[in-house]
Parts: sequence; structure tokens; C-alpha cells
Amino acid sequence: MPNSERRLVLVLGPGRSGTSTMAGTLAMSGFDVPKAIAGGESNPAGFYEPRWVVNFHRGLLERADVRTLDADPDALAEMAPVLGDADVRTALRTWLEKRLGEHERLVIKDPRLVWFRDLWVDVARELGEEPGFVFMLRHPSEVSSSRSEYYDAHEVTAVAGWINVALMTEQLTQGSPRALVHYPELTADWRAQATRVRDLLELTLDPAPDVTPHPVDDFIDPTLRRRRPGWDGSPVPGYLQEHGEATFQALSDLADHGDSPERAARLDALREEYRHLHTDALALVRAHTMRARAVAVAEARRKARAQAQQRAAEQSRERRRPADPEKERLRARVRQLESSWIPGAARGRLSRLRRRSGS
Repeated sequence: MPNSERRLVLVLGPGRSGTSTMAGTLAMSGFDVPKAIAGGESNPAGFYEPRWVVNFHRGLLERADVRTLDADPDALAEMAPVLGDADVRTALRTWLEKRLGEHERLVIKDPRLVWFRDLWVDVARELGEEPGFVFMLRHPSEVSSSRSEYYDAHEVTAVAGWINVALMTEQLTQGSPRALVHYPELTADWRAQATRVRDLLELTLDPAPDVTPHPVDDFIDPTLRRRRPGWDGSPVPGYLQEHGEATFQALSDLADHGDSPERAARLDALREEYRHLHTDALALVRAHTMRARAVAVAEARRKARAQAQQRAAEQSRERRRPADPEKERLRARVRQLESSWIPGAARGRLSRLRRRSGS
């Protein structure tokens, strides 16, 4: 851990998993969120996300064609060209160095952040900082139903994406200072969880969690948790429910009891099981995907032909358009003069006629 008071905490977790609540708790305990996005209908208390970071991450994910909750276990490999781009690294270093110069303790939260974990860690280390991570845990059935309501997300793909990204987050944060925090426990007793995060990451919180009254007291309302974990009425198929449940339980065990070889092996096995599941799903829809691709190619060609025909028709109409009699008379006079010998005195007149006739 660095000796100075400068600290950088990165809050990870899918949207709707309590990341805003965690980031807000730290923001009210002495940490800064640079130019945070204001709250909205889905999160009236505030998102606690730096706008620059959100735009930075969103643009890079679009460039790599990767989704925030991408269900593809190979999606992280698609990020390699982006993460290795020197201009991208320079942009982040410039922004982060300036923010650390303005405030010694920063909390950065964005649901897309996990895809850029290596980039943030490398840049922070160049600046002499070792980031700490808070990984928010909320049951996948709660996350998927909440995302379905607020973000119009399909629950099946939301659960698959949650499994993939949750397992990836755990793997990427291995060996780093980290705290896995249950969202329900944070809302039920924020002081206990803030103290736990403080101790695991060796942070200084100001005001400390035991101070009463505290700004967080009015920030966290336990009654706002409108969902409870469970799959009743869920459109998610049983095999995906089972894998989501097993992943959540394994991560909960890690959060409650810490790292161990047995827990690491269980999570590795779940990652491998999910990879096989994803491969099998792709095999099942292969024929459909190939047909859909053929239809898309045919449609693209049809549109290209239609556009070419439209351009040709417009050019034909332009050629058939009645000519302006006056311009035609001027053009004829220009052609007559050009075919004859032109003395120097007539050259200026010819030039003026050309301009008038548009020749």
C-alpha cells in the first residue's frame, strides 16, 4: 500500500447491483467522484459515476464491439487492441493524474469498468498508486429483473451476461486489494460494511463509519430495495438459473470467508462450465445464425442496388431537364467564337460570355 494519503478505489459490478450505493457511501466518507453524472429516474439518489469515465469506457467498448454485460467468455480478448493503444493509455493517464492532483482520494465507479481493469491498474501504478477494488454482489435474478425494468434488457441475456462478467471480475481482481460486498448487507447495515471495506483496503474514511450522525444515514434507505432474490415467474431457463445460482453462491462464500484454494478451484470450474454452456448455445443456433447472416447480406445488396438505381434515375432526369434558352444561346455563341480566330480585344468578351453561360 502507498504511504501517502492518496488512494484510488474502483467499484465494480453490473448496473443495478448496488455500485452507486457503495460509491456514494465512499463519496460521503472523504472520497471524491470527479464531475459525477446527476441522478435520474432509475437512480434518483445519484449514480456517482464520473461523466468523463463513462464516455471514455462507452466509446472504447463500441470500438471493440463489446457489450457492458457481454455473455461471450471470449469478449475480453476482443479488448486487447483497445487496451494496448498508446493513445488510450495516454488519455487515461492525463485525466487520472490531473484528478489525483485535485483530490488525494478518488472513487471511480462505472458498470463498464471491469473491461478496463488492467488499463486502470497499469496507469495507476505508473502514477505511484495501487488501486483497491470493491466488488458488489447482488443476486442475478434481482439484477436481471431490475435491468429489464429500467434498461429494457432481456432477462435471459442479462443473467448470462451477469454470470460471465461476475466470474471475469473475480478472476481479474485476484491478488489485488479487494472487498466483495453484498448489496443487501450494505443497505441493512452500511456502517458494518463500510468498516469492513476500510479494513480490507486499508482506507481512511472521513468521517469514520462510527460517527453519528453521518451523511450516509440519510443517503441509504433500506426500504428502497424493492426486489427479493428468486426465480419465480422468471423467463430464464432452468439450466441458466442453476448456473447463476451456483455462481452467486460461490462468490458469496468468497465474500463471507475469504480466499482459499478450494474456493478458487470452484470458481475456475464454474468458468469452465459456463464456457461449455456458451459453446453449446452457439452450436444450437448456428444454422439460424447462418441463415440470418445470408438474409442480412441479401438485404444489404438489395439496398445497394436500389440506391444505385435511384442515383441513375436522378442523373437521367437531370439530363432530360429542359435547357434554359438564354443559356443555350450564350453557349452557342461561345462555341462560335471559339471556332473562329479571336483577336486580343475579343478575349475579354469571350471570358464574360463563358461566365454568363455557365460554360
